[in-house]
Parts: sequence; structure tokens; C-alpha cells
Amino acid sequence: MAELQPITDHPAGGAPSAAAGRSPVVLCVRQRDDAEIRRVLAALQASMRECADGASAIALARSTPLACAIVPLAVPDMAASALIRALREAAPGLAVFVVVDNPAVSEAVDVMRSGAHAVIDSRILSAGLMVHLAPLLHAR
Repeated sequence: MAELQPITDHPAGGAPSAAAGRSPVVLCVRQRDDAEIRRVLAALQASMRECADGASAIALARSTPLACAIVPLAVPDMAASALIRALREAAPGLAVFVVVDNPAVSEAVDVMRSGAHAVIDSRILSAGLMVHLAPLLHAR
């Protein structure tokens, strides 16, 4: 896999640089691809706040300004659709991305109806995250 490089040129009004100490914060509910997500976020100069389950993710969303959230379809303590609704209630307007393994159409439809911003197939995780997160994080 090609090495991801940090994005260093930001348009006026773009995302603040990590050097300024104000990098966008992305909530991530733990999943098996955390290292890959961490590499993508580093390339986008964003920081990651990890949570082990849905309850701690909701608490974090209530207390911390977040750029977006990345959650797996299988969350230990609740259904992904319930987590998405709760995150969006805790932080209105929060973009929630759901990572799925071998997505079934019915699962994708369910999480999209719950308010997910996008469903990202884990087989193309880095590319999917870059496509969705780069414009979001650098439009801030």
C-alpha cells in the first residue's frame, strides 16, 4: 500500500494545522482497523479520540467538539443505528461514518436511515476515509 502523506497546503479558511495545536478531532469507536484509521488521520493532520463502546462515544460527543465520528457496524454495547442517532443528538450536525465488513444492502440502508453520513467498506478503508474525510476536515 502506498504511504499516505500529510496534507500541508490548506485553502483560506481550511482546517487548522496540527502545528497550531488545533487539529480536528475525530471520534473513533474501537475497531480492528484502528492502525489504518490512525495513518489516514495523521495524513489529514487530524487527531483521533478512541472509545471502547457506544456509551463512552456518546459521552465524548457531548463534551468535546468533534469534526466527525468513525464507528464500526458492530458496536459492543448497542446497535450501530442507535449509536448514530445518539451521536447526532449529542452533537447535532456531526458526520458519522460507518465502517462495514462485506456490507449487506439492508445494513447499509439501516445505518443511512439512522443518519450516517456514509458507509465505508473496510476492504477499501484508507481510500474511503480519504475520499470522505479530506473535504470535510479541510473545509473547516
